[in-house]
Amino acid sequence: MTALYRLSEPENGVVAIDGVDIQKIGLFDLRSKLTIIPQDPVLFRGTVRQNLDPFHQLTDEVLYAALVRSGCIEKNELATVMKQKVGNGDELHKFHLDGEVEDNGDNFSLGQRQIMALCRAMVKESKILILDEATSSVDYETDAKIQSTIVQEFGHCTILCIAHRLKTIINYDRILVMDKGEVAEFDTPLNLFSRPDGIFRSMCDKSGIVKDDFTTQ
Repeated sequence: MTALYRLSEPENGVVAIDGVDIQKIGLFDLRSKLTIIPQDPVLFRGTVRQNLDPFHQLTDEVLYAALVRSGCIEKNELATVMKQKVGNGDELHKFHLDGEVEDNGDNFSLGQRQIMALCRAMVKESKILILDEATSSVDYETDAKIQSTIVQEFGHCTILCIAHRLKTIINYDRILVMDKGEVAEFDTPLNLFSRPDGIFRSMCDKSGIVKDDFTTQ
């Protein structure tokens, strides 16, 4: 991931996206096309709108649509939320675009901050989405909700997911198992599970994952 963002430059070899060598383009052009959802979601002091669209490039309708699709706002309450105004004595919905976000998002739960980061990724519409232990600190229910949203909203993306919670990734297209900084295994999840002496299989056994947990691949 550090190579993809060019935080570390490779000593040899090429990292290419759609045939473009990323070392031959500017850092702004490269990083503006990538989206990452980290383990510790970053929210800034300001409003929900500023956190989702800091450069004011999107309409309220686009932002609210993303908040609905991510589950932050129920579809049947959207019209009511959009009518709420600051200064009218209305108690703003927590995810109203003019709603307050405290430093580090302290007035939101960890799960809510993570879903807000997911919503930010949705409106950015990048072709590459990176999940860096994005759901490791949330409960299984929130994890399942985030994974469901990813399946629905990022089908057009290449998704790179770093995870230790195996159920998060068992239905991805490919799994890369690292051991001591080197590639140990790389294949479809079901193929890796079918290797009784493999590292991935041993981790699945310890986590109570069985063959029926995998979708047909």
